[in-house]
Amino acid sequence: MSRSLPASLALLPAALALFARPAPAQHFGRSSYRGPGTVSDLSWSEDGRSVFYTTEGRRYRLDLESGRRSELAAGEGKGVGSHPRGGAQPGADTGKQLGRPARGRQHTAVVSPDGRWEARYQDWNVVLVDKRSGEEIAVTRDGNEKIHYGTASWVYGEELDQTTAMWWSPDSKKLLYYRFDDTGVKPFHLVTGWTEINTEIYSEYYPKAGATNPAAEIHVYDLESGESRRIDVGGGRDEYLYGVLASPDGGTMLVHWTDRLQHDLKLLAMDLDTGRVRTVVEEHQDTWQDNHPEIHWLGEDGRFLWETERSGYRQYELRDLAGRLVNPVTSGDFQVERIEFIDRDLGLVGFTAYSSPANPYYLQYHLVGLDGRGQRRVTTTDLHHSNFHLSPDGKWLVAQYESVDIPPCTALYRTSDGKKVALLAESDPATAAHLAEMFSFRSDDDRFDIYGVLYKPKDFDPSRSYPLLDPLYAGPDTIEFRPTYVATPRPETERGYLVVKVNSRGTSSRGKAFLGATYLRLGDVDIQDHADAVRLLRRRPYVDGARVGIYGVSYGGYMAAMGIFKHPDVFTAAVAASAVTDWRNYDTIYTERYMSTPQLNPDGYRIGAAVTYVNDFRGQLLITHGMADDNVHPNNAFQLIEAMDRAGKPYQSRFWPNVGHGLGRGGSETIWNFFARTLRP
Repeated sequence: MSRSLPASLALLPAALALFARPAPAQHFGRSSYRGPGTVSDLSWSEDGRSVFYTTEGRRYRLDLESGRRSELAAGEGKGVGSHPRGGAQPGADTGKQLGRPARGRQHTAVVSPDGRWEARYQDWNVVLVDKRSGEEIAVTRDGNEKIHYGTASWVYGEELDQTTAMWWSPDSKKLLYYRFDDTGVKPFHLVTGWTEINTEIYSEYYPKAGATNPAAEIHVYDLESGESRRIDVGGGRDEYLYGVLASPDGGTMLVHWTDRLQHDLKLLAMDLDTGRVRTVVEEHQDTWQDNHPEIHWLGEDGRFLWETERSGYRQYELRDLAGRLVNPVTSGDFQVERIEFIDRDLGLVGFTAYSSPANPYYLQYHLVGLDGRGQRRVTTTDLHHSNFHLSPDGKWLVAQYESVDIPPCTALYRTSDGKKVALLAESDPATAAHLAEMFSFRSDDDRFDIYGVLYKPKDFDPSRSYPLLDPLYAGPDTIEFRPTYVATPRPETERGYLVVKVNSRGTSSRGKAFLGATYLRLGDVDIQDHADAVRLLRRRPYVDGARVGIYGVSYGGYMAAMGIFKHPDVFTAAVAASAVTDWRNYDTIYTERYMSTPQLNPDGYRIGAAVTYVNDFRGQLLITHGMADDNVHPNNAFQLIEAMDRAGKPYQSRFWPNVGHGLGRGGSETIWNFFARTLRP
């Protein structure tokens, strides 16, 4: 059985990035806009009394106390950099991972920190190679297709971001490695080579929702004794082990544990000599627990900042490796976005959070002591902030603020009280491009304000009637838009469409209640918000409610299908690309995190399946899929097509014979041609 998907099947054309899933690692504290109201080449005077910067091609010096600005000659005003970001210490070295694993895979070799040994995954087993002598040592010998060492299940790589499967102790004396048991896990078989003379079978042990899971264990090999032992961290089929790391001093090896339904998480410390473990920190959520809470090490004393959602919002607390809570650090009924810096000398932490009472998506900058005292919001303007520059002494902050239809300004704030001392650069509000506007409405359960943005073409004419498009991903804990200034038109609007983006329930930045509103109800609560946004917008005379399209890829394709099936009075045409159509077809870790199992949540699975609503379908539907999709299998599309055929419902389809997850060549043109026919912009 092949353990890797050919690279040619994993390609997603760059031109189709418009339809792709939002990047989870995007840093929302930075804006790329560089027009009026923004600054560049910023530095601080060495005496701490001035800030130097450039805006609109001119160089300036601003006195920090008085707020007075003076223009400088080109090349003048060279100072020191801003207070450095980060400040946390990395964990100790667990070896150099070699190679670049494909999606869902793990590195196949790791070099020990001292450089002497290389551990390799080879023929289902782990082999050690002495890089000095070339001698090989078989760490394991009984690996096979079902039970294998030094690698992991595809679902671990895809859903837990587990790209490693072997780790060295920082002293290079011991090797930790996975043992995986796929016994009872049903393989899914894909056919590849459709354009060749003969085809091949590509099979993968792929645990589907509610079915048998692989069992993972962690073993440790001692170079001195030549013996292996199992670490007693669990590893049954109803639990997951992942995220192995070392403390900064190298004295403690840690691993994350979570139960199958991902309500509970533990950070466990492993004793490599005895195989015993102890719990360092434990978390619980009634919906689902974030699998990767951030750890920011303060140094080699074992203290660290730990991300927790225990309060209902992402906050941080100071803990130690002994398992003690030292003190909460950040606090408030708002979501922290990220830690900007940790300064152990000043005992200070900088962080950004969605704390504006004016809008839950306006990002703000905060400071707080490591002891949790003196927390204050520095950016006191109730608009969205980005491009932060903190002075080296921590007394001043430069930040840019804006909204979707408000061009940016850049201000100087005093960090002690949040006073806006001066504007370094400003835009004329009269020059706003008016290419986007934010709107809001109440959710159908009256619990939340739902926010959206309507994008318009550059030559927008309110006397015209425009078709409306909803391009979306909208999966759990993602985001559809941020309230940054829109200075250039979206490409769809230049084709004659209006575009709507909606941060529906289940998306990020609003706290656990908002995030968990879709728990057990994917494809129900989330698509309701998109439909209600269209219902609101179509009251406007320039929005043609009879010409509304929805499209997306992967989860976005699923949402497009659910939109046209569940809300045929709203959506006229839909493109469901690489879409899940029944959650029983998708993997355990992702699906059960949000939907539990089909056995425990049968109604949720029925309500969240596109095929449930085929008999009520009306409108235009394009189904596209890659025949070699090893993530969202093409049987999702085939099941929907069979249901449509049985119900006598019309649809269009396009399949790519050698494409994995996403769209193949010509995909973009296929979508635009479909909407040109059905929505007639």
